[in-house]
Amino acid sequence: MQKPSLDLHELYQQVLLEARATWRFRWHALVVAWCLMIVGTLLVFSLPNKYEASAQVYADTESLTNPLLHGVTVQPNPSARLAIITHTLFTRPNLEDVAEKTGLSVRATTPADKETLLDKLGAAVAIRTAGTNNLYNISYSDPDPQMAQKVVQAFLQILMNQALGATSASNAQAQDFLQQQVTDYGQRLNQQEREIAEFKKANAAYVLGGGENYYSRLQNEQDKLQNLQAQYNLVVASGGSGGSGVSRGDPRVQELDRQIASYQQKLDQLLLLYTDEYPDVVTTRRMIKELQGRRAALLKHPERISIAGASESPGRNIAQGLAAQIASQKARIDDLQAKADKIADVQTRLQQLTRNLDTTKKQYDDLVARLNTAQLSQDASQSGNNLKFRVVNPPVVPLLPSSPNRALLLLMVFGLSLAIGVAFAYFMHLIRPVFVSLKGLRESGDYPVLGAFSMIVSQSRREERRREVIGFCAGACLLAVVLGVGLALNAPLTHLVQHFFVMGAT
Repeated sequence: MQKPSLDLHELYQQVLLEARATWRFRWHALVVAWCLMIVGTLLVFSLPNKYEASAQVYADTESLTNPLLHGVTVQPNPSARLAIITHTLFTRPNLEDVAEKTGLSVRATTPADKETLLDKLGAAVAIRTAGTNNLYNISYSDPDPQMAQKVVQAFLQILMNQALGATSASNAQAQDFLQQQVTDYGQRLNQQEREIAEFKKANAAYVLGGGENYYSRLQNEQDKLQNLQAQYNLVVASGGSGGSGVSRGDPRVQELDRQIASYQQKLDQLLLLYTDEYPDVVTTRRMIKELQGRRAALLKHPERISIAGASESPGRNIAQGLAAQIASQKARIDDLQAKADKIADVQTRLQQLTRNLDTTKKQYDDLVARLNTAQLSQDASQSGNNLKFRVVNPPVVPLLPSSPNRALLLLMVFGLSLAIGVAFAYFMHLIRPVFVSLKGLRESGDYPVLGAFSMIVSQSRREERRREVIGFCAGACLLAVVLGVGLALNAPLTHLVQHFFVMGAT
């Protein structure tokens, strides 16, 4: 347990012996420390001042208009736009623009100097988050305080313009493209409409109306023929001479039924809007009652009743008229069957033209809707842009320098001077060693050491040593005084030293 203690004691004794040996060169250490302190202090005060100007901006990505315009306009992601704008702020065109506007470019006289200046400018301007979400600081340091403020203001203006102009430029390009597409599709739509009109005009005899095809048209014509044939058979079966019996299939009865149904439909519509006493309601009911009476009379006495005041038609004339209609209907069916191939070809071509027209019209309407959305988005971005930079603290001309930190540099020079001075004294001890203990003397050679005796110092020698110690301490304390003066008179000494160096250089 005592061995580590003995080792530490021996180490402590060795350090004391080395320190005592180094003490012999204390004046060398003090001179070196003074030289380093003087040179270091002059260098610290000769460093040029740098003034930092800064501005604080807030990126408003949650504008009030965003939820109101959701689904109505095209809104890009504001966070992505913010990242792109901040990363592209220090592009070469922006750096050159700032250098020209602020007058920073006059510092470069050669192309190489200009490249160096732009590189330093991009490295010196910094954008950092201010701790709060979407709050940023833009800062720049320069020996000229006014130049520092101008540079920050220029970058701040570029940031504001990019936030406003990125969306406007993209919207303008999109609108130009959509407008061109709308024009092209409009012309195509007009051309296709003219083609359909000309085709219908050239094939008017083969175009079927009402959206029906050839087979539905043929079926309708055949159904009409069957109805006429049934009416003709009914009239022939009744005798064909207008006898006393009239069936419900008689054309006169059917005409009266159609008139009654028409007036009944009109009455139902009037009753939805008016009361029973309304004049039109009363008149319509009277007409229905009158037609119903005529129908009943026709069924009892057909020879005395005519339809709608027309002259009486004998049964024979009715049969002849139906026969003529049947012949005409058959001719129409024969003509329709003869044109079957041509009608089918015309209908197929017309359907193709119509389908192409519908597709073009749908695309045209979609492009028009997109163009309107793009125009609305541009208007919305100008009045309520979803990414806005609000200047919280504008840049001002700094009054005090931000760097260098001369107080810290002076403390570092002071400590480094003392350390180098002590190191130099120990180095002198190593190259000019002496024996400072009996142990060292015994270990240095084979000669036996019989003993040691102390040196008797006279009173005058003691006084001389005391004066040397006091002088050395005074010299060391003066180093601390120089440090204190430098810390206290930072600004005046900086101005004096820099003015001296400038005058000396000129």
